[in-house]
Amino acid sequence: MKRRSLTQVLAITLTFTMAVGLAGCGGESEEGSNESQDSGKGSVEIGEDVEPVDVTYPLDTEDTLTVWSKGQITPATCYADYTESPFHTGLAENTGVEVEWQFPAEGADITQAYNLLLTEEVLPDIIFTDIMPSDAQQLINDGIIYDLTEYLPIYAPDYWETIHDPKYEKVLESLTTDSGSFYGVENFCEDLFNITYLGPVIRQDWLDECGLEAPVTLDDWEKVLVAFKEKYNATMGFYTARFNMSGLASGAGAYGNFGGLSFYVDDDGKIQVAQTQEEWKNYVEYLNRWWEMGLIDTDSLTMDDVAMRTKVLNNEIGASLTASSQLTNWRADAEAEGTGANWVGIEYPRIAEGEPTCFIQARYSGTQGWCAMITTSCPEEKLITALEWLNYGYTEEGMMYWNYGTEGVSYYLDEEGQPQWTELVTEDPDGTSTARGKYIGTNGTGISVQLAHMVEIGFSEETAEAVYKWIDNTEAQEHCVPRISLTEEENTRYSDLTNAINTYMEQMGYKFLTGEESLDNFDAFVEELNGMGLAEVLEIQQAAYDRFIGK
Repeated sequence: MKRRSLTQVLAITLTFTMAVGLAGCGGESEEGSNESQDSGKGSVEIGEDVEPVDVTYPLDTEDTLTVWSKGQITPATCYADYTESPFHTGLAENTGVEVEWQFPAEGADITQAYNLLLTEEVLPDIIFTDIMPSDAQQLINDGIIYDLTEYLPIYAPDYWETIHDPKYEKVLESLTTDSGSFYGVENFCEDLFNITYLGPVIRQDWLDECGLEAPVTLDDWEKVLVAFKEKYNATMGFYTARFNMSGLASGAGAYGNFGGLSFYVDDDGKIQVAQTQEEWKNYVEYLNRWWEMGLIDTDSLTMDDVAMRTKVLNNEIGASLTASSQLTNWRADAEAEGTGANWVGIEYPRIAEGEPTCFIQARYSGTQGWCAMITTSCPEEKLITALEWLNYGYTEEGMMYWNYGTEGVSYYLDEEGQPQWTELVTEDPDGTSTARGKYIGTNGTGISVQLAHMVEIGFSEETAEAVYKWIDNTEAQEHCVPRISLTEEENTRYSDLTNAINTYMEQMGYKFLTGEESLDNFDAFVEELNGMGLAEVLEIQQAAYDRFIGK
């Protein structure tokens, strides 16, 4: 165990001596201010000569932290609470910090639980929740959480180094408020592989029997669907909620599908709505023709995953767009029932062979919006411990622990030095997914980087290959709107306008698809949207995006 040197202790003491109105002293923020330096809490001038501390684990501390988590980093369901969980107890041992974990009651409305938590006079030291930067800024202004801008480079040096790695450039862009304040330690994914979990799938065995290649363009798709209909009386089917996330729009160069407003950034840096563009109209023309030809299962507008799974098993569906988890299920069902079905993932459609896809199911960056914020109920003498504890997940040791657990227990290193699950995980009677949740902290989200390899080794070879095909040669992220923040006034007006717009857009999209509404009325559809305030919606989005770019 390595204790802080006297020099480090003095540097820490001097740092706090320089603080003005630090949390725990009862300072109030200036009303209406959006600048972190006016918040009155958590803001401190740090001299340029102050170096990052040398954080060594386990920490030499007797501090205990309280951490409230909004439905994430929970113990596996087979344990009564976190004190029985191997991950949670191991984390305490590795970091040297005892943590009192707090979670919303089982069955509770977790959003309501979070809102009620913020009304309490004394808060936990750390709150882990999904949050928008504008909401975090308000928490800083209200004196509820620390502005960590000055502290992170010193007391969370591994986290600071990680988020400034060039590979996480887009992540870094999303981690501050519009005023440039860092408000917490954020969870994010390593790369495009583990932020993409949905894409096109097809019956490879049927393609082989028909002498066809996997479709590339929408014309190719039509040729395949016609063949499947004629030979097997099978159609394309989908679970609407999943299809809405991306669909096959990229095949027409469109940047959105169904289910409400789809924003994208054009080549001039302007926010646009996909469904008002000619490319989207062309895309829907394909779908409408397929619908009229009987190539799309008519139950697709009402099906869920359970209904889809049944149709797939009964050989009624030959192509779809679904999640990696469902692809795994469909393949397992086929093997168990001996149907011979060989479901595989294929690339998103393109406007031509070799062209990049422009719209797939993937976020702008790897951040999921889940963030660990330190509240001003955490006294200043514990603030450093809280920061160093949060830093652990971004060290080499901590990242391995959060992602794989303990070497020799839940994972081992293969001949190539890559982590692989031990039989303790792969042979667990509760299933591999539950087993991982016993030993790791990034099964969902965690206070670390979720590594792509960890996700991949949870897949079968065929499912992993599907994801690689879905992300192949794509420019989708270049056009995604980042995690922008609206002001309180903007958000109110935006919600008032978009509630009606989204409803109308979703209804009209499916009417165009089924032919209930002729695409000859597309221009009238766009005019109606403009009459409902779409131009103002775009102005609000553009203003927020411009602030984001200007950070």
